[in-house]
Amino acid sequence: MRRDLIVYGYNNKNLGDDLMFACIINNTNYQNYYFYGAQIEPEFVNKKVQFIKFGRALPLRWKRKADFAVIGGSVVMGSEDKHFKMIRQKRNFFLLNQLYGGRNFIVGANLGPYHNKQDYIELLQGLDKRITRWIVRDSFSQALLSEFGSKKSTQLPDIVMGFPIEPYLSIPAEKNIAISVTKVNKDGKGEIALDKYTEEILKHIKKHIIDGYSISMVSFEDSIDLPIIDEIIQNLTDEERDLVTTIPYEGDNVIRAMAKADIIVSTRFHSMVLGALLRKRQIIYSYSNKTANFAKDFGFTVYPVTGDVSEKKAVETQFSTRDIESAKTYSDWMMR
Repeated sequence: MRRDLIVYGYNNKNLGDDLMFACIINNTNYQNYYFYGAQIEPEFVNKKVQFIKFGRALPLRWKRKADFAVIGGSVVMGSEDKHFKMIRQKRNFFLLNQLYGGRNFIVGANLGPYHNKQDYIELLQGLDKRITRWIVRDSFSQALLSEFGSKKSTQLPDIVMGFPIEPYLSIPAEKNIAISVTKVNKDGKGEIALDKYTEEILKHIKKHIIDGYSISMVSFEDSIDLPIIDEIIQNLTDEERDLVTTIPYEGDNVIRAMAKADIIVSTRFHSMVLGALLRKRQIIYSYSNKTANFAKDFGFTVYPVTGDVSEKKAVETQFSTRDIESAKTYSDWMMR
């Protein structure tokens, strides 16, 4: 048994990230688990976690000979100046952990988007010098690492594909559509026009209400998604609002709501992943290349935002048993 794992990621009550943390922590065999940063207990994690606080005394609080894992999807973006600063910060963490005799991992990431490819690759090369293993979730990222000659990368399906979904598969589906929304310029820097996106979501709601569906608006991260859901609902009539339910992120209620749905409209990346795990018909939108690149690997249809929903049909989505089993091997790669 290895002694310590230090986790660095977006630990902010986000369903997708919490599931990623849980799939790693629950399936590895470290003696102690630490999160670097805010003292927030992630959902779905069934082991005790401790916290390493920010501050100047960080080198004194760091753990010797620990594995340090940056876990998450959009953890090495390069489209804004702040992203470059964050990559340099991760490089410094890797250096500190190396000096303390530890190993370094980037786990479950998609690379990009980036503004300047050459500058971005130079930063990735700096990380590569300090890293023990990259484990990336799409072929685009794997190809980019191979392009500059990294010998430390492995491509696996998304971590959340290893989540134990079986208990939710027996939940009967209803005549309901679950809709995942998010701030569409969050990671993609405005690839989707907000007004057109809101217009389309409203059209989906109205169209499916006419077709006899109830609507579940699911929030993956309440601080971001709930205000967007509220704004959309305000544009409905009183009669339409009566058929719309908001599902905040509390425990597994979002997953249960998705399991009950007949159709899922997915904007959040991990809504797409959970929808496919639940074997649902989906209408998938890509607010960032991370969605499009991953969807391409699995042959999922991704729709552009145009303001028109008439030709946007829900498409069957499902992962193969082989891909799901492959997603369960992250812990094996880390424990080697």
